[in-house]
Amino acid sequence: MSEYRLGRTPNPDVLCNREIKFRELLHFAVKTGASKLATGHYARIKVERGKFKLLKGKDASKDQSYFLYMLGQEALSKSLFPSAE
Repeated sequence: MSEYRLGRTPNPDVLCNREIKFRELLHFAVKTGASKLATGHYARIKVERGKFKLLKGKDASKDQSYFLYMLGQEALSKSLFPSAE
């Protein structure tokens, strides 16, 4: 609560976000016919030798890859992060 009072947002719980928030949103998108899920996260994805790699956003001061670092290959393969391009 003290972080909120100081006007700062605490670091999100990355496990909760991977297991509940991101996974459920991706599942819903695929279930409703989407082939990709575009979010406003500031991060990038690179495909190298058939593997998807999560990269920091081009502007380090806006980077949100720390929030997404636990995403697996399936989630990364179906994700778009257009904000960092």
